[in-house]
Amino acid sequence: MTKEAALQNFFGSFGIPAYPSSAVPEDAVFPWLTYDLVTGAWGDDSVSITVNLWYYVTDESLPNAKAREVSAAIGLGGRMISCDGGAIWLRRGVPWCQSLTDASDSKIKRRYINMTAEYLTID
Repeated sequence: MTKEAALQNFFGSFGIPAYPSSAVPEDAVFPWLTYDLVTGAWGDDSVSITVNLWYYVTDESLPNAKAREVSAAIGLGGRMISCDGGAIWLRRGVPWCQSLTDASDSKIKRRYINMTAEYLTID
């Protein structure tokens, strides 16, 4: 599985649609998750990956619960996901999660999550 497919598989495992930040369809329906598709290889520094959870709700419980679910999947020591030529080590970034709203509509709730990825891959 390519690096890109491994990331899509991981981010798509949370029960809501997951899209690379540059590929959200115009007809996407809340809730969804976006992630920055940033890749590297063995010997590169860790890269930053931003994950956004998007909800259209009146309270904070659903986006908070999903952020906790993502946190549990990463764990405190990070999570290794397999891919062609090795693995990707996903870790918690700092700060882990920030709560944001959209100026255009107060019902759009967003969770801005910081992760790092270290590519333990041949290329």
